[in-house]
Amino acid sequence: MDFVDMERGCCHRHGGCLKSPCRVSIISGKTRMISIREVAREAGVSVTTVSYVLNSKGHISEETRQKVMDVVERLGYVPRIGAQSLRDNRARIVGYPWNFGPSPGDVNAILEEFLHYTMFYTEQRGRHLLLVRAPAENGLAVYDDLIKSQRVDGFILSHTVHNDVRIRHLHKIKFPFVAFGQSTSPLDKETCWVDVDGMNGIRMATQHLIEQGHRQIALIREPEGSVSGDARYRGYVTALTEAGVLYNPELVVVAEHRVSDGYLAAQALLDLPTLPTGIVAMSDTIALGAMQALRDRGCRAAITGFDDIPLGEFLTPPLTSVRQPIQDVAALMVEMLVQQIDDESFVPQQHLLLPTLVVRASSLGDFGQ
Repeated sequence: MDFVDMERGCCHRHGGCLKSPCRVSIISGKTRMISIREVAREAGVSVTTVSYVLNSKGHISEETRQKVMDVVERLGYVPRIGAQSLRDNRARIVGYPWNFGPSPGDVNAILEEFLHYTMFYTEQRGRHLLLVRAPAENGLAVYDDLIKSQRVDGFILSHTVHNDVRIRHLHKIKFPFVAFGQSTSPLDKETCWVDVDGMNGIRMATQHLIEQGHRQIALIREPEGSVSGDARYRGYVTALTEAGVLYNPELVVVAEHRVSDGYLAAQALLDLPTLPTGIVAMSDTIALGAMQALRDRGCRAAITGFDDIPLGEFLTPPLTSVRQPIQDVAALMVEMLVQQIDDESFVPQQHLLLPTLVVRASSLGDFGQ
């Protein structure tokens, strides 16, 4: 049997190259997709073992699972998801409702990275990710519609708020889901969630500015109500308190997750009688706007962001930022969701991951024009 190699996949700055050869057999001038039997033969295991690995069933050793997945990737085997769905009465689709906001032009590189890895790991588990627009005013309607129409087997949630109504609702109807972020409610103990320790992330950024000699440190924060935003605010206050720096409410301004809002927030800070010498922004997107405001006003201040978007290291000056382990977040979320879908007895897990501070020129000395 002859084979022809075709490359597929994509590269990402953190995940490296995901390219792998896809081998399609050619018989009598026609292409034929690789079968599960060929995967089993190549891996030296049974067809049942391959099926268990692809469907996350049975008790398969990590060594065997990895051997099978290596062959699947090398041969470019694609499971017959449609037929499989009919057999197990599942859609094999994961829903991700998202409130896209009013404007398509805002920078949201962290969402792009999250989607990249979530799609990658979802497809590795023989599923697809369905991205759905879910405006805040629609409440739970989008979720209920997808559930009633049996178009999804579970949900990925993000941008959680305190006592999140989505989490309460999905618990009540016992529908599988996993959350990126906590809801600070008693249900957190019964919920599968992954979060990044944003409190300590902003704490590290603020401490870094204090170590550079700054005392007039401003914070551009998200509106109250977001679990992650409120946690990051606590990190700022904690760092000031630990260093004996007086908290000044005038130095705390609110901005939505938009470049334009970061610009306006920084303008408000620059109108104060005493200008801040350092600015902690709750996201890189907000920091982008703040940096432009500083340029336009001819002012200097050290500045830090949060998310470590790819653009940040190419700014002038390069942006100091708090990096989130988004690839790890996506991998854990998909794994827990698939286990919930496949095993009703799965015990909920919670994972709080640590961010890292990436120091660049924007916080080392004054930020110039």
